[in-house]
Amino acid sequence: MAILKCFEDKTVNFHDDSGDEVSLDYEEIESILADADCEASAAEIQGFFCGMISAGAKPAENNWQDFFVDIINDGRPITDDIANLLAALYLWTAEEVNQHETLAPVLLPDDGYPVIDQLEAIIEWSQGFLLGFGLQTDNQKVNNQEVSEALADLAEICRLEHEADESEESQEALVTLIEHIKVAVQIIHWEMVAKTATQSIATDDGKPTIH
Repeated sequence: MAILKCFEDKTVNFHDDSGDEVSLDYEEIESILADADCEASAAEIQGFFCGMISAGAKPAENNWQDFFVDIINDGRPITDDIANLLAALYLWTAEEVNQHETLAPVLLPDDGYPVIDQLEAIIEWSQGFLLGFGLQTDNQKVNNQEVSEALADLAEICRLEHEADESEESQEALVTLIEHIKVAVQIIHWEMVAKTATQSIATDDGKPTIH
């Protein structure tokens, strides 16, 4: 099974109940979620996590669990195995998003999937991001033009028609969309989280002071 290309040749790593480390790629995560009758796709869930983290959610916070059960999974509880998997995906996403020098990875099917399936996953990812961002910010208006424009770009992707052919042009368009999403996430996270953290360190008499 090929490692997901958009995950930059990485897998999601977590420990199962026996303490053994498990590595999973997109297809395996999708299969586990489907077997557990989860309402959301892997793409939507990781987009949801990215949205929360880009709006300021901390890696150690667990408020995503209540949001997931109540909103994404229609109030249905999740098993411990699914909770562990999602927690690993959340932490992995947070670590990757916080590496500001690289574009954030997005959990999407690779080009071995039909183009229409890839497009639907891109749309679901974008919808998940906007949902997570909105919940984390309590749907407050964002007074930042760059963030507003990036959010508007993601909203535009959500409104794409679920139509695509298997042409090379369609595949190239999907690659462009994915890169566009990654840039939007980087902008939003920088403006909402990273820049604020950087600006909180001021120089006082030549010594860094954290306010």
